[in-house]
Amino acid sequence: MTIVQQFTSTAVTSVTSSLTSTVITPQNVRYDLTPSGFNNKTGTFILGYSEMGSLFRSDYLCLMYDYFLLNTTATYEFHIHFQTQDGRLIHFLILNADQFNRFNHTNCAYGNFGWTLHVFAPASDQDWVAPQSGEYVLLFLSRQFYGGQIQLSVQASGQAVQTSTSAYTTSRTIVLIGTQMMTSTLPNLTSPVTDNSALIVAAIIITLVAIASAVILKMKRRAG
Repeated sequence: MTIVQQFTSTAVTSVTSSLTSTVITPQNVRYDLTPSGFNNKTGTFILGYSEMGSLFRSDYLCLMYDYFLLNTTATYEFHIHFQTQDGRLIHFLILNADQFNRFNHTNCAYGNFGWTLHVFAPASDQDWVAPQSGEYVLLFLSRQFYGGQIQLSVQASGQAVQTSTSAYTTSRTIVLIGTQMMTSTLPNLTSPVTDNSALIVAAIIITLVAIASAVILKMKRRAG
């Protein structure tokens, strides 16, 4: 005998999903130091520092400059725009901390102090990314007297890494069909039992008939 059995099993699986994306977000530029009289709303300022040089025992103005200190990381990109008030050419430089320190110890900035960016123009638009994290100097200088205003606009875009994690469960129903063989032994069937009572009765009758016949025959012989 064969029996088919069906088993149902439900398995619950937990799944965790993570999504990482990089988002470019605008950032407000905050300076560690700005020129004296800097207007934060209009971005205008004037050159507030000057240096004097000597030539034939006569002093003369050899340098006017001012600067901004900016602390940043290498993941920020800066969009820089500047222009002078009357279209005069001006030097715009970006220096790291070491370069600026050497600049401060040169005679009228004629020495070799180096820079990461240098533009000499009445106006310019620049996209700049710091080569490494740290403090940088946005420097404006003129080698002759310049008392007009300079306008500076700097916008920064930063990269922020965002990670979102979600977890959910799923269930699966598994059906298992099994076959089980079962063998049972039943009693063997024998031939029908013969009823001997009728045979016995018939044999008795035949015997009685034979006896009666013999008695009758004997009586006839005596009578004859």
